[in-house]
Amino acid sequence: MFKSTITLLLLAASIVVTGCASTSGLFTTTTEQLIEEHQYQKAIELIAAENPTNKALLLKTKTLAAQYKKAQILKINQLINNKQWGEAREILNKLQTNQPTLSLDNLQSDIDKAQREEERHINTQRALLEAQLLDVQFAQENLFERIHYKRINWFSTRHNLLTKKQALAEELLQLSTQALLVKDYTNAQKTYEKAVYLDPNLGAGEITHAINAGLSNLNNKAISERQSSLIRQLNNAIQKENFDSLLIIQDILTNELFSGPEVESALLRANKTRTEHAQALDKSASIEYRKGNISTALIQWQQALKLSPQDSNLKERLARAEKVQRKLDKLTQSDENPD
Repeated sequence: MFKSTITLLLLAASIVVTGCASTSGLFTTTTEQLIEEHQYQKAIELIAAENPTNKALLLKTKTLAAQYKKAQILKINQLINNKQWGEAREILNKLQTNQPTLSLDNLQSDIDKAQREEERHINTQRALLEAQLLDVQFAQENLFERIHYKRINWFSTRHNLLTKKQALAEELLQLSTQALLVKDYTNAQKTYEKAVYLDPNLGAGEITHAINAGLSNLNNKAISERQSSLIRQLNNAIQKENFDSLLIIQDILTNELFSGPEVESALLRANKTRTEHAQALDKSASIEYRKGNISTALIQWQQALKLSPQDSNLKERLARAEKVQRKLDKLTQSDENPD
């Protein structure tokens, strides 16, 4: 037990300090090891540096890289069809890390778009059900007040219900816009009507007309109203560092319907906030990684990558940490279950 623990600590320390395998120290990186780990770009660079005349090995490595790419893309598409977003994104990130010259932006976009669409459907169902529940909660509060009309209700929930009502109305209007942009007019109608029911001040006849007539007939006034509302919501999300909302609203505002200096300025602020927070998470994750807190570093790098999905350095650090975590998990399991 003691010997296994020492081995585990030594391995963790050596991996964390070196960051990756090197040509000196405890580990020696060889072309074979890199190929075995599917790190084809690094293998090609190593061949070019140490054995440039070995054309056969270079050709073999490039052939293996092409075969691996084809197999992984097929697997990613299967995972997308099965709605396994996390696993699809993980494999894609590893593929991009191991073959950094490979452009897979379209595949990344397919995953993001399909995931957002499923999230939109689920969030729409949840928000509509919450609106129904809110009606019941208001009815309960009203009933209590009418029964105990002479009693001071120190535990009234009315203020909290009103706050929730306003937030839910804004969310429903946001979901209505998302539905409009993908021409899901049924849910656009449902969520819009429920939003205006909860907060009549959000109502705009032009949007209702656009829902009924179709996206192609969305007029300038309706667009302007939604654009102003979305910019306000985006600025609020930036101020509160509510990144879940920020990402959703920013995605809506990038639609070609919305344009102008106010939109550009809002999107620039959002990108700046995302970049700064991703950098802060990256810095914190690097500190945790060096301390040996691999699981914490993993979570922070995953969050950072969500904010900055095209950052190849983040992808590489995340892939490295995942590799270390897998090795540590295997050692822990063998320590707990000795032969």
